[in-house]
Amino acid sequence: MTAEEAFDAAALAACGKGEWPSRAVFWSAVRFGMKAVEAARWADAEERWSSLWRVAVAEHLPPIPDAPLVGAPASVVQAKTHLARMHEIVGSRRQDVLR
Repeated sequence: MTAEEAFDAAALAACGKGEWPSRAVFWSAVRFGMKAVEAARWADAEERWSSLWRVAVAEHLPPIPDAPLVGAPASVVQAKTHLARMHEIVGSRRQDVLR
């Protein structure tokens, strides 16, 4: 993903019209400023965003709040998804188990 593609994805996600494609996109947007991402045009944001983007793609970034599985390895995502589903099934039958 290029810096410009990341900026476009961030602009959509910041205004609720898309999802965060990666942790690097989200944390670049946080550092740039969410409102600024929504309002800016690429031509105006290119230099600053590109600098933030280069740093973010090289870092080990924390999970996205309310979307912790974005950017997680597929095995972790699958495990957490299936475990949550098992808890739903078991929990719906016996409220005293696993609670």
